Amino acid sequence: MQVLDKTQVEAISQALGEPAWALKKRLEALEAFARLPYPSRKDENWRYTDLSEAPLDRPVEAPKGLSLTRDTLPEAVKRRLEKTDVAAFLVFVGPDLVYAEVPEELKAQGLVLTSLAEAMRLHPEKVEAGLFQAVFTEDKFAAQNSAFFTHGAFLYVPAGLELEKPVGVFKVLLEGSKASAGRSLLFLEDNAKAAYIEEYLSPDLPPTLHLSATEMVLRPGARLRHAHVETFGDGVWHFHRQRALLERDAGLNDLVVNLGGAYARSEVASELLGPGSESEMLGLYFGHGRQQFDHYTLQHHVEHHTRSDLLYKGAVKDEARAVFSGLIRLERGAQKTDAYQANRNLILSPTARVDSIPQLEIGANDVRCTHGSTTAPVDEMQLFYLQSRGLPRALAQELLVKAHLADVLTRIPLKALRAHIEAVIEEKVRL
Repeated sequence: MQVLDKTQVEAISQALGEPAWALKKRLEALEAFARLPYPSRKDENWRYTDLSEAPLDRPVEAPKGLSLTRDTLPEAVKRRLEKTDVAAFLVFVGPDLVYAEVPEELKAQGLVLTSLAEAMRLHPEKVEAGLFQAVFTEDKFAAQNSAFFTHGAFLYVPAGLELEKPVGVFKVLLEGSKASAGRSLLFLEDNAKAAYIEEYLSPDLPPTLHLSATEMVLRPGARLRHAHVETFGDGVWHFHRQRALLERDAGLNDLVVNLGGAYARSEVASELLGPGSESEMLGLYFGHGRQQFDHYTLQHHVEHHTRSDLLYKGAVKDEARAVFSGLIRLERGAQKTDAYQANRNLILSPTARVDSIPQLEIGANDVRCTHGSTTAPVDEMQLFYLQSRGLPRALAQELLVKAHLADVLTRIPLKALRAHIEAVIEEKVRL
């Protein structure tokens, strides 16, 4: 097996034409990657997860220079483009940016949506101001991504620009890709407003490693709606870390959806660094077969008069598993904080399992914080009621699942995206 070493890091950086500062940061991440062990069940944050079958320690796929037209894009992406309302988008197949569509009128207003590699060449000062600031070497997987990522998206929204429609990125894995690592950097200047959707798709694959990271920098007054939607096929092991840095009066509405793959882990953090900042964190997941979905969230209140609200809801059936571990952390100066956290789970079979651990760490004394968790099987009385009205059991269960997830779905203001998520969930319920 090819070793993950300095030679590889230098080759990736050179192939992408990166500046010296980027290579320096990659090499710092490589040192951390070499020093840190892969997690095991002895680690508190991994004690519910068995990584013995995970395809770890693989060299990532290198860019091939592939380019496509809109008509020759993968069928899965073309189907999504028929039903999405994004105003601009990028398509990655493996490590290659194969297609980009960004209207000239948006570019003329100062919007930048392109690959990280191109952004480093054309907008180096903008990228350097944000890259590696939010996700760097927090653990083995973050360090691995920071050292070896081969591709990624860059969104820059200048001060005062308000986008009417969302922009997005489609990332597709195809046969032959054994490991892939990418990241996104979203940078919104003062009082900018945007919505950004990143979708991850693939057919069923042999065991495949996918590492992703999303960094968000929100300057004072900026507002961002962000959605991370993962619908990989069977066989993909997806490790995702994202962190948002919110300055004074900035606002984030974040959605994480895990519906595909063999295993998906999302570590999502909101850092409320300025007074008046607020974060809404939403999560949806539905596991079937032997899927496992792990969610680790952090609502970190650093300054006073900040607000966060988290609602993660999911369902599992067959032998699927889900883990939720959420932490609200308040620093001593985070007075007048409002923070809420709720995790609700529905178990659809006796062999499915959910572990839910909501947590509080409060260092301030003039705050309002609440957290809660529920995990329960389908209510047989509700099923009986629906069946007594003539509904087959499968359809009755589908309606109960949709009702369970409804209060998250109704909080997604992007109608086309909400319809897509509802369709995928309906399909999974019927499996």
